Amino acid sequence: MSPPIFTRQYYTAAFLSLLPTGPIWPRALNGIISRLASVWVQPIKRNGDRAANLLADAFPATTQELLPEWQKTLGLPDPVQPPGQTLEQAQGQVVARLVGSQATSIPELEAVASTLGYSATITPQTAFYFGMTFGSQFGGEGWNFVLVASVDDAPANDHSVLEYELRRLCQSGTLIYFNYTG
Repeated sequence: MSPPIFTRQYYTAAFLSLLPTGPIWPRALNGIISRLASVWVQPIKRNGDRAANLLADAFPATTQELLPEWQKTLGLPDPVQPPGQTLEQAQGQVVARLVGSQATSIPELEAVASTLGYSATITPQTAFYFGMTFGSQFGGEGWNFVLVASVDDAPANDHSVLEYELRRLCQSGTLIYFNYTG
């Protein structure tokens, strides 16, 4: 639901309705009191418009003016953030930081990627062990701490924010490789 936006005429009518009744307080639209009320309510209308804007700006997914404050609170922008980041990407990064539970499960990492605007599938790798199906990848113990993120996006695009956020959330000692399939 969007916040109400009131017109100057609405504020003028509200102001005039607060005045006492009687012949000394005429309510004619072209009268001096109506014209004065129309001027007096302009700052009130500006304040009402700013309050409505603040309601939209208070939520990080729709913020525009307060985006620098949200970023400063969360330690953003990151050093890896590209200089040409769009407003939607910056808002997505703020939301991802706020709603992220700092968990390192694969569904959580995929949810962070989704919040940043990417479709990603993360696959854990394992060391080769006896009983694996023939044709499985052969790897040593180090493969127990490797994740492969398959991202449905063009390799030519800048993915530095996605890579930084996922690497930041991975457990210590876990490597994550990215495969772009778009």
